[in-house]
Amino acid sequence: MIRAAASSASSAAARAAAAAIIEAGGTAVDAVIAGFLAAAGERPGVLLAPAVALVAGTGAGARAYDGRSAQPGLGVARPRGFVAGAPIPEAAYAAAPRSIVMLVLLHGHRGRTSLSVLARDGIAAAEAQGEKARAGLIRRVGAAGVLALRASEVARPLLAAAGPVAGGLLTERDLEESRPAEAEAFTTALASGASAFTVPWSPPEASAGGAEAIVACDGRGIVAAIAYAPTGSGLLVPELGISLASDAVPVLRGITRVTPGTPLAAPAPIAILGRKGFWASIGLTGLARLRPEALDGLASGQAIETALAELRAQEDARAAVIATSDERLGRSAVSEG
Repeated sequence: MIRAAASSASSAAARAAAAAIIEAGGTAVDAVIAGFLAAAGERPGVLLAPAVALVAGTGAGARAYDGRSAQPGLGVARPRGFVAGAPIPEAAYAAAPRSIVMLVLLHGHRGRTSLSVLARDGIAAAEAQGEKARAGLIRRVGAAGVLALRASEVARPLLAAAGPVAGGLLTERDLEESRPAEAEAFTTALASGASAFTVPWSPPEASAGGAEAIVACDGRGIVAAIAYAPTGSGLLVPELGISLASDAVPVLRGITRVTPGTPLAAPAPIAILGRKGFWASIGLTGLARLRPEALDGLASGQAIETALAELRAQEDARAAVIATSDERLGRSAVSEG
């Protein structure tokens, strides 16, 4: 293990993949991407789930990456809409995914290991379950990045499942023009003298199922975190072995529709904590958000395992994960209820 490097995750598959990349000399960003793709190989609802990321570190500032799903419907006229109270097809709730474009943007800024290498554990996880289609899609992501969802072999089944013919709003333009956003992270000064960095947009107050998290720090002084909200009951696309997030707002007759391309609210229970000579990347699971002021215990010098357990209990999270670096030693911990 490289000194000052560590990683952790709420998913066992993500934890193992992130650790392998860190041990091989990858960056913290490489580690969280590999962890995400490993989790995506295990379950159909991860790869195209809404995802957000934070990156910070010595001399790097603090940035947030927005891979929340978007309201679909780009390039087509407003549909007539469903009548209030009438049955609405599942496809109408399918959102336009932005997770892959966010990962590629994140990798381009701070990644060092090729995406094809980062995808290996995800491919292996899918193949171990006999999910050849999902393995093939993750392989495409590793090889082609943002172009993966635009290939006809991928776009066709997505549009068949969630496009207008199925009663949904997803269009080719939604897949072709999907754009992630990058912004300066929001900074909160804590009583301990540390700074907490979180996403600059407002996560929902609550979210069914909450989110999972992957955190890492590397020997180059960079820390990273990804939160993603697996789709448990989203729209299944059997030809690809994956599910689309059901976050879109169906168009109702007589009601102004949500503008296509609008980012849809998604959980973001991650934060980065920094003070001179110390960095920590933290994630909670089962929640929609992480309150910065709740992190003071982690910055006060208390034992990491104790402070993390107290944070998890205080915030009533299913689990809490952390990766820390004091520029000499990297440490990680997991606290589960």
